[in-house]
Amino acid sequence: MYDNLSMDIFSRSASSSKTFIEDTVTALLSAETNQAAAEIIGRALSAYTVFDLQYIGGYLKREVDRLPDPYRRLYKPYCMDLFDQYHAFMQEYRPGIVCSGPLPDLGLWKKYWEPVPEHCFQDAARSENILPPQDHPLAKFFYRLVFAYVMFVKGGCGHPIGMPFPGGLRIRQAGDIVYCPIRDREKDLPLALCNYCPAKQDPEY
Repeated sequence: MYDNLSMDIFSRSASSSKTFIEDTVTALLSAETNQAAAEIIGRALSAYTVFDLQYIGGYLKREVDRLPDPYRRLYKPYCMDLFDQYHAFMQEYRPGIVCSGPLPDLGLWKKYWEPVPEHCFQDAARSENILPPQDHPLAKFFYRLVFAYVMFVKGGCGHPIGMPFPGGLRIRQAGDIVYCPIRDREKDLPLALCNYCPAKQDPEY
């Protein structure tokens, strides 16, 4: 599954990318503990090189640059949360410091992963550009891997506390509960992280 780890993952062929994603998801669907899930996620994320991470980071930056002010200035401090979460995970994974115990909701865990292989290749357009496209299947998969660990293993949320949405709405925390202003608005999008996030719908919205 993880052969040629020294190769930039974005240089894989479409068939190799498909195999990588499908094999990883198959393994994740069989995981029942936090340790097993973290090991599979960690091995998969370790296949992404610094080159790959630079590309994904570049896409995030361009997305922010396209936002209008003043929202761009408000959102910019939170725009690299994906990488913050990735680095936090790798700092726990490499020395073997992960949460113990069973995955909290195996049914929801399987529901999260089952559509991922198809989702990663959905709308993946062919391009003559030699650079990996922004919607590259392996870029989408990176995102799903990181937040699977954040939400299911660590019990964290899909967006950081304080992150703003257009219109002045923000993620907020009261005691042990994280409130999101759009938590229940994404139910029509089955692959949206909101459907798997432990945050609660903010009753003020």
